[in-house]
Amino acid sequence: MAWTTEISLKNNTDKEYRVTIPKGQIFENKTIGTGKQNVASLKDYKITIPAKSIIKVEIEVLCINQKLSSPTGLYNITPFKIKNQFEDQDQLWDLMKP
Repeated sequence: MAWTTEISLKNNTDKEYRVTIPKGQIFENKTIGTGKQNVASLKDYKITIPAKSIIKVEIEVLCINQKLSSPTGLYNITPFKIKNQFEDQDQLWDLMKP
């Protein structure tokens, strides 16, 4: 089952700006210690942010931590990415096993 997280992207420049959020990009739950999921993007997203604007984008994500509660709340994008290939929730959980 895939979930979504919403992120805001801001472009302060005078030109449109293109960003990529790669498949496997990890988002952490802002509230630490609650037993809530961290998640990873299910696919690559190529996003164009118009000049001098803020946009909101919904990212389809999968759960990283099989034993934690469903993902809820606010999320931070992290500098981490899952580089191994996965296509669905079960494959991602298999990758994340210790």
